[in-house]
Amino acid sequence: MSVGLLGSLSIPAATTTFAESTDIAATAQLLAAQSTTLPSGRTTYRTITDYNDEMLALSNQHPDLVKHITLPHKTRQGRDVHGIEVTRDVNASDGKPVLFMMGIHHGNEWPSGEHTLEFAYDLVNNSGKDPKIKRLLDQARVIFVPVVNVDGFVINRRTSCGISPTCASSGGVDLNRNYPFGWGSNAGSNVTNRGPAPASEPEVRNIMDLTTANQVTVLITNHTSGHTLLRPPLEKRAGDTPDEAVYAALTDAMAAKNGYTGMKSGFDYETTGETPDWSYYATRGLGFTYEIMKTQSTNNTYPEVIEDYLGTGRYEGKSNREAFMVALEYAADPAGHSVITGKAPKGAVLTITKDFDLWTAPIRQSSTVLDPPQAVPTHLESSLIAPTNGKFTWHVNPSVRPVPAYTENGVVATGPGNFLQESWTLTCARPNGEVLETVKVTVDRGEQVDVRLQECKTRFNGNGPKH
Repeated sequence: MSVGLLGSLSIPAATTTFAESTDIAATAQLLAAQSTTLPSGRTTYRTITDYNDEMLALSNQHPDLVKHITLPHKTRQGRDVHGIEVTRDVNASDGKPVLFMMGIHHGNEWPSGEHTLEFAYDLVNNSGKDPKIKRLLDQARVIFVPVVNVDGFVINRRTSCGISPTCASSGGVDLNRNYPFGWGSNAGSNVTNRGPAPASEPEVRNIMDLTTANQVTVLITNHTSGHTLLRPPLEKRAGDTPDEAVYAALTDAMAAKNGYTGMKSGFDYETTGETPDWSYYATRGLGFTYEIMKTQSTNNTYPEVIEDYLGTGRYEGKSNREAFMVALEYAADPAGHSVITGKAPKGAVLTITKDFDLWTAPIRQSSTVLDPPQAVPTHLESSLIAPTNGKFTWHVNPSVRPVPAYTENGVVATGPGNFLQESWTLTCARPNGEVLETVKVTVDRGEQVDVRLQECKTRFNGNGPKH
């Protein structure tokens, strides 16, 4: 990441993330050669079959770089939701930080899925050519889910199919109003399209499960349209996040590349139950909404998809691809998250967990009826297998959690710099699940903590008491 960006974030520069001059020259040559063609070569919008077939093909063609995933929850209509992971040695348990990118929460926002999958192609195609991309794929993992709302996409409508078996128009849920944090205020939604309960929808639970099981240091949810780049808060009354200075600096750095207007989401328009606010307050990874293109309609707009991704035509010099690259640089940089190091027995299973409650907004049932906020139990859990030499480096989100504005007593804005000094619970276990040692790890943004797991090493090797 550049000195200017890290400096503006008040984070010390990490020397491992500097691009060499040869990186810059090589990247410039590649971009010049690809200046009029998307990484996949497509010129028309994809169908759901196209998305699924292409992701499977990428994983088959590049088995060391791309892993195909099927998310755990089927849609209301019984469809699978697929994605891919991209990194060097993709099947390894490596402790890398994660950039999570997704599209088509709203089924009629086709460009959002296109840019998501095109960035995956970009990384795969250039992994052996572009030194910068090669370095980043050595340092980070990228998860892509281009179509979150498969049911809505298939019938080309904004909402999902909700609980209606026939996908009737009255049964749909706006998935980007169904995330639990701040759910229920009805800002930008209503009792019907917010869903019957926080995180009631399987498609939303898919995204939550992926986020809470991986150390997602940056999350991007792509939407259309308007050329805005949005960060929390989703409602003005929630106030700035505790990490507002870091959030604003990264917003500005990405917006400088794609020409979008960077701003707080609630100052564009207020909503309830959105993805980035939930993900930030659950994990402290930085979540963003990209509103791609200036045209909402999907009719005859594919040339704009190409121009907005590459920075050509009407968007000359302002490339969404380059904004995504800034996000990936930040996701990979240890100065922007936390690191746990140590030594454990070869093959030991290391797990970090946290448990706490998040809260909905006071739940508006009608114009005159407010129900109290509802607690949302939140469980974070990630695992790592100790390598052959036992030495591990685990890139994680901070254990120190931002104080949320949505509370059991209503909305109480806290503002920048307010954090809860919480810890990760780290366990060291045998592969059969027997826990041999448990330690607490408290770590903040930009910090590294070394963990000594002597008891686990002794007991794992059969040299100590088993109890």
